[in-house]
Amino acid sequence: MMQNHNIEWLFDSVDDTASTSTTAPETNKIQIAYPLDIATGVSERTRTREGIILVQDTHHFTQSSGLSKSPLGKFSFTFKEPVFAIHVVHEGQVIITNLDPKETFLRQSNSDGFAHLLNCSVEQTAISSQSLMTTTLIIPIQYLRQLLDEETLTMMLERLRVDKLNTFNCHPVPASISKMLENCLDHTLRDDLKALQLQARVLDYLCSLALHLDSGIVQSQNQHPGKVRAQNIRNWLMKLDAETPTLASIGDQFGASPNKLNAEFTLEYGESIFSFLRNYRLEQAYLAIEQGGQPLKVIAHRIGYSHVNHFITAFKQKFNRTPGSLRS
Repeated sequence: MMQNHNIEWLFDSVDDTASTSTTAPETNKIQIAYPLDIATGVSERTRTREGIILVQDTHHFTQSSGLSKSPLGKFSFTFKEPVFAIHVVHEGQVIITNLDPKETFLRQSNSDGFAHLLNCSVEQTAISSQSLMTTTLIIPIQYLRQLLDEETLTMMLERLRVDKLNTFNCHPVPASISKMLENCLDHTLRDDLKALQLQARVLDYLCSLALHLDSGIVQSQNQHPGKVRAQNIRNWLMKLDAETPTLASIGDQFGASPNKLNAEFTLEYGESIFSFLRNYRLEQAYLAIEQGGQPLKVIAHRIGYSHVNHFITAFKQKFNRTPGSLRS
C-alpha cells in the first residue's frame, strides 16, 4: 500500500531546464592503451567537490596472449592533506608493491586494502589469467571527520592498523560490504542526485565497515533517540518538494553525523536515506501520472532522472508496469 504523498510540486510550471549544480561529480573516462592482442581496459575517474576521488578500473585480458602477468604501471602520488584510501578488488587478482618501504601484497576479493597516506609510490601487476575489476576510493581525513564521529574514526583506523601516516594494510571484509562500492555512481541521475548517491554509497560502506570492525557498536548506541531521529528524517523527507538535500545538510538539520543518521535510518527502515528518497519519489511520480497530464519527461526530470528512458526503466522495476500504462 502506498504512503500519503504531497505531489502538487510535480504539477506546477517551474522551469525544468537542466541543472548546473556545483555539486556534480566530475568524471573522466579513459581507455587504457593496451595492444589489442593483450587486453582491453577502461579507467573511470571521478572527483567530488569535497575532495573524494573514485577510480574504477576494468581490464579484460586476451587468453591467447599466453601471459600470466601483465604490468599495470608505477604510480606516485603526493596529496595536499592526509587521506584515507580504500582499494577493493571485485574480480581477479592484482599484485601491489609499495616501493617505499618495499612491501608486496597479493590483492583479491574479500580482503580490502586500506591506507592512511600523504604520499605513496606503488607498482601494480595484474594476474592476467582472468579479468580484473577494482575500485579505489580516496577520502581526505578532514572530510572523513565530518562523516564519522571521532571515536568511530579512531577505532576504524586502529583496527585496520593504518592509524599512523603512510601505512598500508589489508583486512578481510565480507563481499556484501565490498560490493557497495562496485556500482556507486549512476550516470543516469541528475547532478545533485548523482552526488548524493555517491555520498550515500560511501557512507553505507564506511558504516558497514565500522559495524564489521566493532560488532558492539550498534548495541552501544542508545537506540531510542536513534529511532526517533530516523522517524523524524523520514517525515522530513516526505515533506520535501523538488529539493534534493545533501547528506551533510541532513546531518546539520538533525544534529548528528551523516554516517550515524544513515545507520539509524537503515536499522529502522531497512534501506538507506537515499534509497528511501528515490523509492518515495517514484511513488510520487506514480500518483502524478495517474492523476494528471504532466509530460513524463517533466516528471522524470523533477524527481532526478536525466533522461525519461532511465525513469521508465526504474519505474518498471519498482511497479512491474510502465508509466504509460497508467494513462492507457
